Amino acid sequence: MKQPALAFVLLAFASIAQAAGPIYRCGGGTYSQVPCAGGTLVEAADPRTAAQRAEARRVAAAERKAAQTLERDRIAAEKPRPVIGSLGPSTSASAPARDSGRVAKGKVKGKAKSKDDGDFVAVDPSARKKSSRRK
Repeated sequence: MKQPALAFVLLAFASIAQAAGPIYRCGGGTYSQVPCAGGTLVEAADPRTAAQRAEARRVAAAERKAAQTLERDRIAAEKPRPVIGSLGPSTSASAPARDSGRVAKGKVKGKAKSKDDGDFVAVDPSARKKSSRRK
């Protein structure tokens, strides 16, 4: 509610300033109501008719209302929505946990020992040495 009141006050001051008298451009980006050396008169009158000004106000009000509606829709769309149900895993998917370089104790079958454990080494199961133990 403060914005329409502020706009009204600014429009009132603008109309008072317009009726106050001529405006002079003094150079260097300064303006004055008092004639200055080398200043030129600036035509500050609004050339629009009353109907044109009313139409401009109506269009501005409609655009303001449309902007408020769009903002309300955007805020509603950005609200987090509760999860009703999920068919997927209950936890978020992440990369599988990696071993931190620990070696498991016990027998590991089918894995060739190498200096670099990061590479895959295929082992032919028929090439394994058969144990010579017989009972």
